[in-house]
Amino acid sequence: MALSKFEYIVIMPKMSMTMEEGELLEVRVAVGDSVKSGDVLFDVATDKIDMEVESPADGVVAEIIGQTGSMMAVGAPVMKLFTETQVMSFDFNTPTPESSPAIEEIAPPVPITVPSLLSNAEVVLNEITIKAVPKARKVAQERGIDLRTVKATGLFGMITNEDVTQMKGGEQNNPRRDANRKIVAKAYESTRSIPQLTLSRYVALVSTKREGDLARLVAAWAKVLRKNSDVNISTLTGQTHSEIGIALVMESKYGLALPVFTNPDMLTQDELTELIVKTENQARNGRVPIDMLNGATASIFDLSRTNISSAQPLLMPSHTTAITLGSSNGVVNSAELSITVDLRYCDSLEAADLLDQLASSI
Repeated sequence: MALSKFEYIVIMPKMSMTMEEGELLEVRVAVGDSVKSGDVLFDVATDKIDMEVESPADGVVAEIIGQTGSMMAVGAPVMKLFTETQVMSFDFNTPTPESSPAIEEIAPPVPITVPSLLSNAEVVLNEITIKAVPKARKVAQERGIDLRTVKATGLFGMITNEDVTQMKGGEQNNPRRDANRKIVAKAYESTRSIPQLTLSRYVALVSTKREGDLARLVAAWAKVLRKNSDVNISTLTGQTHSEIGIALVMESKYGLALPVFTNPDMLTQDELTELIVKTENQARNGRVPIDMLNGATASIFDLSRTNISSAQPLLMPSHTTAITLGSSNGVVNSAELSITVDLRYCDSLEAADLLDQLASSI
């Protein structure tokens, strides 16, 4: 039986304050596909993180407008859906596309029957248990790919469909990671024009667990910024922020992620530690919450799990300060702390004072 549909245009969403365009990395659906609310429609690469854009409602893909691999302006149409309910809002921080009511009667697509390979997400190959989602198993079988050669990036060591589709010539490519590196490199390229200064000193740490030290550092820097509001400024607007936003550089399967922690000094030590651990797990799997991509005036790069004792932090666009925590390199309860400041908002003596305030607050 044909169903009445509403037309909805899915646009390139605005996923951060500084985002003006995004790269359409991959379209996950085809014209005629039925989709459920929450199904991934396409992947977008930004200057901060790669994101999966989901369907706002149940419906059918009517038209693919955007071209894979192209840079698209925020608000540009990516695809058209016929949804079963009228969608009033979908994307992030952008005008809602107009929905037109019941434009036509269309019949649902004829379902395609695919033989089921297994009923659960695990297969056993030569007595080795391999965890993989059903679609990944199907693609691997079609392409003759041994799942034992595929590096899993999904939660709990699960092989995803993306892991399998990236296998070429026996090697696992990661085009989204490569694209993300280029975008991050482009963002850092813009920092060359910023007059900046870096200072370093050794600090004492409690050194119980790495996550605890990081939480103390984040909260301490938030308190310093709260007392020194003249450096809690977005360089894009030149205006002081009313809240404290600190971006933590984290590992992602697509490269680097910079989730923003808002007012971290307002949380307890345990709450902030738990939030950092949770966000690191999300970032590692390329799923940083959308509400954590805005509002930072500072960044922190934690190198404590490496053998790098120090590094010169660079300022990201819109950030006034950047902090790097180096490895202790075997020195008990000690690490090197570096600060980079935008000299348009903070001179060298003020930077030294800020670093001293931070060291005494940890």
